[in-house]
Amino acid sequence: MSENNRLVLNSLKKSPKGLTAYQILNIVLKSKSIQPMTVYRALKNLTTNGLIHKTNKNKTFHLCDTAHVCNTTKAHEHNAVLAVCNDCGVAEELKTDLFSKIIKNIKSKKRFNFNNFNLEITTTCKECN
Repeated sequence: MSENNRLVLNSLKKSPKGLTAYQILNIVLKSKSIQPMTVYRALKNLTTNGLIHKTNKNKTFHLCDTAHVCNTTKAHEHNAVLAVCNDCGVAEELKTDLFSKIIKNIKSKKRFNFNNFNLEITTTCKECN
């Protein structure tokens, strides 16, 4: 793993909640002079490798729970299901077994492959409810 990828990943590991690209940039700038494009490239690499997830609702990046539990920095694939609060923006990665079984049985006229998917559910967390 490159130094830039490691710096970005470590900034997410230290944060209890998701961070935007510019929040990550500000954290990384405390230890290394780095350009925004470098952070974006690192985020793309980490997302592609399944180590982090990005929410569409509030454009924040989150450490993959599977990668964190397994303490891995190696690429891995799984179906990410994120619940995102409409009010405060907090996100949680959900267990995907049930979702995987349901979504993999969807029949598509356009022949979409549902073996590997990402799903985002917007709702309200207990704190905001």
